[in-house]
Amino acid sequence: MNAYTTVFGGDTVQPADASYRAVALTGNVTLSWPTESNAGANVTAGLLDVTPDAAARVITMPDATLTSPGRLVVFNNAGAHSFEIRDSAGNSLVTVTAGVAMELWLRDNTTVAGGWRAIQRGAGTAAAQAGSLAGAGLRAADGLLTQAMAVSTFNSAYTAGAGDRSKLLVWTGGAGTLTLGAAGTVGADWFINVRNGGTGAITIDPTAAETIDGAATISLNPGDSCIVACDGLAFYTVGMGQAPVFAFDYVSISLTGASTPYTLTGTQLNRIAYRFTGTLTANIQIVVPATIQQYWIDNATTGAFTLTVKTAAGSGITVTQGARGILYCDGTNVVSADTNSIATPFAITAGGTGATTAGGALINLGGGSSGIAVFQAATAAAVRSAISAPSIDDVMVAIALG
Repeated sequence: MNAYTTVFGGDTVQPADASYRAVALTGNVTLSWPTESNAGANVTAGLLDVTPDAAARVITMPDATLTSPGRLVVFNNAGAHSFEIRDSAGNSLVTVTAGVAMELWLRDNTTVAGGWRAIQRGAGTAAAQAGSLAGAGLRAADGLLTQAMAVSTFNSAYTAGAGDRSKLLVWTGGAGTLTLGAAGTVGADWFINVRNGGTGAITIDPTAAETIDGAATISLNPGDSCIVACDGLAFYTVGMGQAPVFAFDYVSISLTGASTPYTLTGTQLNRIAYRFTGTLTANIQIVVPATIQQYWIDNATTGAFTLTVKTAAGSGITVTQGARGILYCDGTNVVSADTNSIATPFAITAGGTGATTAGGALINLGGGSSGIAVFQAATAAAVRSAISAPSIDDVMVAIALG
């Protein structure tokens, strides 16, 4: 087929491509590219005069992968109502109000939705369109920007990078690792949401020596979730939600070389069970925040010194070396959670002896001196001696002598 050219411009006119269409928009329509459509279809033209019969009508663009970047379409609203233009994935691109002409061009055709830009034609004052401004964590809806959180599941080791900004990453495997991209690369104000929807713990591991909440790694058990944010140097979590079945926590702290007072900080805070080890060189105070919290203390230290758990300004409880105690802070002081321990010795009425020694037990149970002597006798002779009874030989002699 011969190509048609303008007399002065020399530009090729594509006779198979619709240059102009008048569209009476009486319902929502999905356009198609001319080369992919039959006659009479809702084809995309270079210029579309659209007359919507009511508000909230929607025009959906064709599959972007079926054409090339640079494709240009002008929508002129010739009616009295606004209409919305969406990409083929249903995302809002722009809302065209009455009397306005909007120009859309395709900049990326690697996905079905494509990447589109929009600009208003003939505007005395430029106005940004929501679809052009939408980025990570935002989407356009009815001509406005609204928040969005894309959900992505994974079940094998994954590194979260700049492209994951604002996403919800849901772990669905067993034990695994989520590596965070370098803080300097993802940048300050970068954030992701993480949930463990799997069957094993997932470790969140920053790159190299970078930290998260001041630690090298953190672990999320099944059902746990958090927001991970970056300040450009390190990572921090917000709203670390723990599933109730996994709410118990444990940490071991060495006090070797530690001076008093030893104040719990960073990742040592908000744990439940604490095991203190190491050699004490002096009596030491473990200072906890003046907030309501429980503390299960295991004093596994050595050295003849005491370990006391207290708040900075309040009183506390001393836990003996080799012993364990359940304590809690009431917001002011640290107190013992167990004030009703079993008292010893057990009373006789409680099935005990009421004594702490064997001799005391025998007396408390009603034993007299003779009875106790008989009970404690190790031989028959000792028994007879205790009751002043003669031996059988003495008895026989006495009978023989008459």
